[in-house]
Amino acid sequence: MLEFIRKHILAGSNKNKNAPQILIILCTYAVITSTYVAFLHGTFVTLVRIAISIAIVSSYIFFERSPLEKATVAFAAPSVIIGLIIFGAAYFYGDFLLFSYSVGAALISLTYMSPKSLFRYIILSTTTYAVLIVVFGFNLLGAGLTMVHNFLFLIAAIMLKWILYSFCNVYLKIFDELTTAKNEANQAALAKGAFLSNMSHEIRTPMNAIIGMATIGKSSDHIERVHYALDNINNAGTHLLSIINNVLDMSKIESGKFTLSMTEFKFEEIIKQVKNLVSLSMEDKNQCLTISIDNNIPPVLIGDDQRLTQVIANILGNAVKFTPENGQVNLNMHLLNEENDLCVIQIEVTDSGIGMSQEQQQNLFQPFHQAESNTSRKFGGTGLGLSISKNIVDMMGGKIWVESEVGKGTTFSFTIQLRRIVNAPAIKETPVERSVATFHGKCILIVEDVELNREIVISLLEPTGAKIICAENGAEAVRMFSESPGAYDIIFMDVQMPEMDGFEATRRIRALNNTVAKTIPIVAMTANVFREDIEECLSAGMNGHVGKPLNINEIFDVIREYLR
Repeated sequence: MLEFIRKHILAGSNKNKNAPQILIILCTYAVITSTYVAFLHGTFVTLVRIAISIAIVSSYIFFERSPLEKATVAFAAPSVIIGLIIFGAAYFYGDFLLFSYSVGAALISLTYMSPKSLFRYIILSTTTYAVLIVVFGFNLLGAGLTMVHNFLFLIAAIMLKWILYSFCNVYLKIFDELTTAKNEANQAALAKGAFLSNMSHEIRTPMNAIIGMATIGKSSDHIERVHYALDNINNAGTHLLSIINNVLDMSKIESGKFTLSMTEFKFEEIIKQVKNLVSLSMEDKNQCLTISIDNNIPPVLIGDDQRLTQVIANILGNAVKFTPENGQVNLNMHLLNEENDLCVIQIEVTDSGIGMSQEQQQNLFQPFHQAESNTSRKFGGTGLGLSISKNIVDMMGGKIWVESEVGKGTTFSFTIQLRRIVNAPAIKETPVERSVATFHGKCILIVEDVELNREIVISLLEPTGAKIICAENGAEAVRMFSESPGAYDIIFMDVQMPEMDGFEATRRIRALNNTVAKTIPIVAMTANVFREDIEECLSAGMNGHVGKPLNINEIFDVIREYLR
């Protein structure tokens, strides 16, 4: 019925979404009052009363369907209704239904007016009602009633209108809050929908490269062609891993599990890491990178160096992505302030790229938002990097902002707070050739239930000369170690395995009654890479953690650390 009224009577008007309900209330009100009059008065009076009721309902329909603006309707609709009330009162010398009509007028005004406008209407209609009482005197509410009764009805009308006003005030406030929340939820849903669409595109792109290049490599007889395919598979796999890491980071942020890990680090070292991460992309586009580091920045600081590297690499990577060939990118860092060994450092990345409009900049640091959101866009990306970077910067006690103009490049700036190391030892370089890594005479136990993963680890470690023994689950690892505890120098332990997982296997090995069981290095080797996952590994008695997919240099570093 509501749809019928909206479509055929109100003709699709959208001034008020509750218009059909209001119209039903007014029609019901008109029928009840007109029927009541028919029992007390003659036919003529009843017909006039019905005519006035129809006029009120018709006026509502007229204003709802009219092309007038809401502000005009909010003034005109109550004015017409008050006019009809005055006409009815003058025609009948006033009667008790005048009070009912004034309430009806207030009801109509609720559909258009703000609380402030409604308050003015209440004052106007109440004043009009009081004037009518004075003009028509004792007969306003019927013969035999006194002026006292008239003013009692006036007071009752004022009280009811005040209740209506209060209701309107609260209702509109709640309605506005609900509307805002709904709009935000809708925008978030739309953004996530677009994000999922883009994410599908972002994941399928490197997957296509991996599958395609694997096919090319298998079908080729030329070693150069095979190496070309393998290099592309490695690059696509690294890109895919960065996408997954961004999604995992966003998940941790939204669940409140995103934390920082404080450690000592050399500031210049993370700048070197970042430079290495973007150097290949910059070479491909023949771009120039200039780096400027303030000499006042302490050489050794305390903070989360990995997360800081992530932020700089993300912003610098965006600068490279959105800067055309032969473009310029600048990375500048300077010390803003230092107090009680707490350093405030500002880092700026400026590019000569395509720039952004003010509209694009507004939601830039919101999750699931991108400057370009359709899947046919020229530049890729998940829309999570800057949001994650903002969270990291916030957690480091800083802030991040952007200055940009379309066609004139972009400058991303952010500040962080890091604590200096007092009397830090001097920046000695001891470069290590990863491919010189040898572990002859050492025995490594690999506990891994997936055969392909065992094959990968064996292939990575075989060139080191170490003896490699495998166990397919935790129970087998405990048995093998119990039988020959002195045969192994280090254990790499998967976490999720059938029969017995890595946590329980580690606890049982540590509980064995021999010295080697207490001291042998056990390193988690798992795809569970959240901070709480690492802490759970350490709590179970493991010494360290390496994440999957495996990084051979990281594995070499771990073996060196525990077997030195």
